Amino acid sequence: MTTLTIHIPNGETEKIIDFIESLGGEIVSSEQTKEELRQEIKEAVAEMKLIKTGKKQARNAEEFLNAL
Repeated sequence: MTTLTIHIPNGETEKIIDFIESLGGEIVSSEQTKEELRQEIKEAVAEMKLIKTGKKQARNAEEFLNAL
């Protein structure tokens, strides 16, 4: 298998990912926009607050590592 690094214009990423996957390819890494990264951080902070207040249960380290 060949590995490529490509720059995709904004708004075209999903089309390219779908095309690559339809060919049996795999996306190894994908850049996030600043807004996507901000949203993920907000979600992570909200989840941590739920865990801290006992409204959500944290995963143990083994589950976390298996998810990777």
